[in-house]
Amino acid sequence: MTPKRNGAYVGSSTDVVERSCDHCAWHAVDDTYPDLIERYQNHLRAEHPTVWLRR
Repeated sequence: MTPKRNGAYVGSSTDVVERSCDHCAWHAVDDTYPDLIERYQNHLRAEHPTVWLRR
């Protein structure tokens, strides 16, 4: 398993992507980049709405 730090498309079935939050200690690992980004956006909306809504 090769982690792709802070998002990147996976290149094989054993790769995973991971992302941390720049604003807190939140961290996630997922099998696909789109799933990871959805989780990250949900986290931002719930925990950091002003960051998520920045212009």
